[in-house]
Parts: sequence; C-alpha cells; structure tokens
Amino acid sequence: MPHFDEKIDWSVYAGFANYIGNPVFGTIIGLRNQTILVVSGNRFGKTKALTRVQVYSVMGMRKHADQNITPADSCRVIRLASETLPNDKENEVRNTIYPAIKEQLPKDRIIKDITARDATITVQPLMGGARAQLEHVSYGQSTQSQAGQARKAILVDEVCPYAFYEESVPRLATTYGQLWIGTTPVEAAWMYTEIYERARVYYRTKAVREFMKKDMGITVAAAEITDSKQDIAVVQAASDDNPIFKILVDKKHQEIKDGLLKPEDFPYGNVSEYLDSIFMYDDKDTVAMRRYGIFKQITGAVHKEFNWNIHMIPEGKYFPMGIPHDVIHARMIDYHQSVPWAVNWIFLSKENEAFVYRELDPDPHTWTTLGICKEMALISRDYKYAINLIDPLSNHKQVNTNTSCLEDMNRIFLEMKREQLGTGGYWEPWDTKGTKGEDAVRERLINSKICGTPFNNLQKIDGKEVRLPTLWIFDSCKQTGLSLKNWKMETWLDRNAQVTKDPKDSTEQRFSHHNMTLEAIFKDARFRGTPYVYQSKREDFFEKRYFQGRR
Repeated sequence: MPHFDEKIDWSVYAGFANYIGNPVFGTIIGLRNQTILVVSGNRFGKTKALTRVQVYSVMGMRKHADQNITPADSCRVIRLASETLPNDKENEVRNTIYPAIKEQLPKDRIIKDITARDATITVQPLMGGARAQLEHVSYGQSTQSQAGQARKAILVDEVCPYAFYEESVPRLATTYGQLWIGTTPVEAAWMYTEIYERARVYYRTKAVREFMKKDMGITVAAAEITDSKQDIAVVQAASDDNPIFKILVDKKHQEIKDGLLKPEDFPYGNVSEYLDSIFMYDDKDTVAMRRYGIFKQITGAVHKEFNWNIHMIPEGKYFPMGIPHDVIHARMIDYHQSVPWAVNWIFLSKENEAFVYRELDPDPHTWTTLGICKEMALISRDYKYAINLIDPLSNHKQVNTNTSCLEDMNRIFLEMKREQLGTGGYWEPWDTKGTKGEDAVRERLINSKICGTPFNNLQKIDGKEVRLPTLWIFDSCKQTGLSLKNWKMETWLDRNAQVTKDPKDSTEQRFSHHNMTLEAIFKDARFRGTPYVYQSKREDFFEKRYFQGRR
C-alpha cells in the first residue's frame, strides 16, 4: 500500500475498504486451481466477490505472488466477460462486472476508463511495472475476435456459451492464469457436465450442506476431494451466506425495538425465515437452484445416497489376502449392439455385504464376442460364478448367423472351460420387471453410509442386533462409481415445459448401464446372504490357488 502521507486522498480507497466479506471470499482468494466455478443462490454477492479477486491482483494482495500483476509479468491483461459490454448503452444495465470493478478499484489506480469505442480500463498495478488492462468482452462478440492473446486471468459472469469457454482456456496456458466463473445454476446445463462434474475439489457452505441433508438426503463435507485429474475447484454458497441479509434483519429488529416498525410488518425471526418469504417457489428444484446454488441435475439424481468418499473403497485395505472364494460370486452384462457393454463382477459375503470388484466396458465395434468372452474369462480367474446374468436383448437372433449373442456366449464359455480357460458359466437373461432392484441398490447405499466401512454392518436397530445389507465398490471400478453418481432422471429440454409440465417419470440412458447390472443382480433370489453362523473377519480370507489371468 502507499506510504502514509497527509497529502494522500484516502477517499479514493473508500469503495475498496467498504467491502463486506462473505464466507466464500476467504476460500476463493487462496485457491490455486486453474478453473474456479463459484455457483451460488441469487443475491449472494458472487459478482462482488469475484471482481474483488481481480482487484486484489491489481493491488498485489493475492495470497500467492504469481497471481498478482507484478513488474516481471509480460502478460498484464485481465479479461472480464459478460453478456453485454459496459459501453453498450441499450443493455449496459445487464453488465454487472463493470460497476462492481469501478466501486472497488481505488480511483488512483485508474489511468483511463472505458469509452464509447473502447471497453477497456487501463490501470497502474500497485506493485509497479507497465500499465495493465481490465478488458471487457461480451459473449455476443465473435469467438475469433477474442482469440490469439494470452491473459493473466479471465472472469466469466453467469452462463457463457460453451464455445466462449472452450476458447478461453487456451488463453491462460502460457501464463498459468486462472479462469473464474460465477453463476446461479438456472440455465447452465453444459457447465454441470463440463465443469461441475469434473471438479477435483468441492467447497460448500454450512447453509448448502444443511439444505442438501434435510431436503435432498445427501450428506456432504465442507470440503470434498475427488480423484479427478482436472484442476477444477467448485465453491457452492447460498443466498443465506450474504452478510447483507443479516445486517438487514438486525436493522429491522432494532426498528421494532425502537417503535419505528410494527412486529407484524416484519414477522421474521432470522435470515432463514426472511429468505423463506422471498424464495416462495412451489418447485423444490427451483429453490435448490435459486437459493442454494445447486444444479437441477443433482436434485434429479437417481441415487442421491451415493457418496464417492464412502462407497468407493480400496481393495488392498479391506482384502489384503485377495478376494474370497467361499462366497457367492456373480457376473452381469448390460448388452448393447452399438455402444460399449457394461460388465460387472460382484460377490456377496456371508454377512450380506455386496462388493463390486471388477468391471469391463468393451466396445462391440472394436471387440468380437469371442474376444470379450476370453477377456472376461481371464478377469474371472478360477472363481466359480453361481449367477451369470445378461440383458435379454442379447437373446435376439442375429441375421448373419441365425443365433443370438446369448447362445454364442454360452457356447464359447463351455468351450473355454473344456480348454481350462476359466471355470465356465451359464448365461441367463435377467428380469426386467419392477423396481425391486433399484430399491435394493438404494437400501444398500443408505446402509453403507450408516455403517461407514465394510465389516461393520452388525448394527443395533430398535434394541436388536441386525445385519444391514450393504453395497461397496472397489475404487478400481471407476465407471461403476461414476454411473451411480451421475445417473439422473430425464428433464424437459424446453424451459416452458419444465414450468408447465410434471417432471418426467423416466431415467436418462447415459450412466444407466452399470446401474442396470446392479439392479439385475439384486432382483435375483439366488443372490442372498446365507444364515449367519459366525461373523467373518478379514484374516479369515486366504488367497487360494489361481490360474494365470487378469486382475
């Protein structure tokens, strides 16, 4: 900061000093991720928080030195992207970044403001060096007009077109700059799949976590780390987290005490009650999006109970001696003619704990049926499979051979057994009727969260000790985990249809395939726990002989 001097006009720092911080700003200012998505409820204050990050870069106040604009930086441009330009007189009210920047940026840092022809603010960074630029662009400009130049950072306001996002990422490659995006997830479908779902870390405020637990039945931690290789951080905040609302409610309560306001004119005891009166939507999905910054895709998840950090387990930790033989083993295939098959291996312990331990996703365009069968035999090793289920579509006759894929597989597995490649197995079409399988998967996921870890399903319920059926997935089976996490109900593409019609009563095809295999096995009456004579311990499982095969 400048040296203290009576000649300095400190009023130029008034806007910078008057910022009222929120719980999120303290988190985002220290993030080093290359892409940061701040998704929040309406009126949370995300624009001020994100523009303040850029002001901090100009002021040399970022936590990490390389995120500030320093004299050594050759790239000294921060791009500020909105739906409209601030000098667009017809639509300037729709640009919220410019007034937020102007309010917080010390006036003595501004060398040149925007003009009717040039939407760029020229500033003098506090750490010295050449002048820097805060460059305003709009999504309406051609993508090519914004290409070709590196940027120190890019701030995206609300939902930009995917093409704009795709072009922005390379602009930051040589500067190792950050892409900042702030949005309320009302019309942000592509952001959910391309950014939100691929995040390496999620930060959620207390208000968001409490809503997800109470209204959605989802328990999440304040910080959730995934194994994603994408350097993306997601910060979720609610309208409740804006400190302005606390100030407003306290002011109204004081006015009631002072007799300036009647209690019936402001009958709200706290911020939550006041916001309940503001967000009076009948649709819970709308409340989730507009108040708590939760994507509708999450609220429409089929298995909201799934938690990656709980249900995905390391094989070596829980089965250091290998997968047991003296349990019920099963294999399931979701068969397709033109998209990859979903193949799962699962076993059920004597204590009624199910473990998905292998998976395969062969593409029928690059694999033959014989090749798939041989690969499955190698993965299956010398285990014996009491149940082998496949989608009934596999029973349709093939025009070129007049046999079905199911018949071919049973013939191939029999021949391989004769050649001592695997232990054989007879494949049967699975049951396609009813929701019993989906209910069983949901019940086991819930019970796994109650138990916390495998080998802990002996729980006391209503004073009695019972074995809870659980489901665990080895962390090597990533596609199965992603399927459980991302499988959703279908939604209307047209926004008017979303408002005027009931939600669709069907699930999306994407991410359904591994889920189908799990539902199929839990419908099968043979896949049941045996009477409990004793409680097995991990040391009871000893590796038996194996022929050479795949893990």
